[in-house]
Amino acid sequence: MKRVCAIALVACLSPLTAFAGEGLAASGARHVQEIAATQPATTQSAPAGVAAKPVAAFQGQGGNLSRSSMSKGKKTLIFIGLAAIAVGGILTIDRNVLDVTPSTLGTRQD
Repeated sequence: MKRVCAIALVACLSPLTAFAGEGLAASGARHVQEIAATQPATTQSAPAGVAAKPVAAFQGQGGNLSRSSMSKGKKTLIFIGLAAIAVGGILTIDRNVLDVTPSTLGTRQD
């Protein structure tokens, strides 16, 4: 079944590349180069009276937890909480899975 899905995915994506003339990686690289060529390297143009923002602010490179001014204890508690939520979700999903395959039901006819 996995092979069929993989082959179907490749078959669906191949015509798209043929019609587009280039793949997603080439298209993305070209698009980034076009954006870089049209924008100045340090600032984005802004209306009069408004301070210009650096280009990095528009690229999603904002602050994160590791650079924040929180103490190590608070950061540790946040990461422990996130890990506990992830483990709880995984265990809940794992315990509530209904296994109805022919081999577990005893109806498999080999």
